[in-house]
Order: sequence, then C-alpha cells, then structure tokens
Amino acid sequence: MIFARLAMPEDKDAVLSLAEMQVKETLPHLDFRRDLAEETFDQGIAYADPTFFVVEDNREVTGYLMGFMESYAFTSGVFVVQEVLYVRPDKRGTRAAVHLIKEFDRWGEIVGAREWIYGVSNDFQPDRTARLFEKLTGAKRVGYSLKKTR
Repeated sequence: MIFARLAMPEDKDAVLSLAEMQVKETLPHLDFRRDLAEETFDQGIAYADPTFFVVEDNREVTGYLMGFMESYAFTSGVFVVQEVLYVRPDKRGTRAAVHLIKEFDRWGEIVGAREWIYGVSNDFQPDRTARLFEKLTGAKRVGYSLKKTR
C-alpha cells in the first residue's frame, strides 16, 4: 500500500539517503553535504520549516517532498512552496509522486494557504514534472525561472 504523510524523526536516515540520491541525479554539479542535510531535516522536524513529507510503499520510505510556508511581503496571508519532489528511480511510474503532491496540497489547505507554488529547479525532466503538477493540481505555468550556475 502506498501513502504519504508528514515525516517523523525516525524517517531521517531514509530521507537523507533519498536526498543524496536526488542531488547526485538532478544536481550533479553540486556536492551533497550530509551535515547540512541533517541540519535541515532536524529543523524541519523541530519547527516545520521546511516541512518534509514522505511516501511509503509497503512500509518503506521511497520518496519525499520538501516544502515551505511563507508569508507575503506586502499582503496578508500565507502561501506554500514545493521545493523538492523526489521518488526513488525504481518507484517512478507508481503513484508515489501523486500521493506526495496531494499530501502537500492538503497541508496547504490546513495552514490556510492562499496560493500553492510548484516547480522544477533543475534540468531533470522539467516538462514531464510540470505536466504532472498541472494535471494533479490544476496549477498553471506562470512567469519564468532563470538559473545561472557558477
């Protein structure tokens, strides 16, 4: 059975392993730093900033989503931002990503988000991922994101 949920402290090793896989696969020009990843995960557990979601398949964590809740600078309310969505390669094509996205959307409803921001900030299947977000969430493509790499 596949389902998504908020990450718990006991998910740390699984999430960090997935994060390392994600960096190597989608950001190969960057070096994974386990110490920073641990710090980020611990902050997420303690303060929900960022917020981590995991997807389980038969009680094994096979993917994760990392998101943030932010306040608007010049208006009232909050919005949520999906920053990372990663599913282990052997579990792609299952409903793992769907469950993570739906759980992220549900969280946005719970926290009273006025907007949900989804994105792909690397060159790994950006069109395919954007189509998935559009199909599942009804979101539409707006603006541009430009990246310069050193």
